[in-house]
Amino acid sequence: MLYTDGLIERRDEDIDAGLARLTTALAQDSALDPDRLADALLVRLDVASGAPDDIALIVIRL
Repeated sequence: MLYTDGLIERRDEDIDAGLARLTTALAQDSALDPDRLADALLVRLDVASGAPDDIALIVIRL
């Protein structure tokens, strides 16, 4: 998985909190195929309907 900082960074919040959110979301949805995992991550991280920063997300399963 590759992503830009807009996926996890929030104003007035430590970066570790964003990484913890991402880690939790990945653990909950790890069985999904890449397309569904990407969609689920955007929803779980509350950025599916837009975010103050740009977001790029690439999910590939090897």
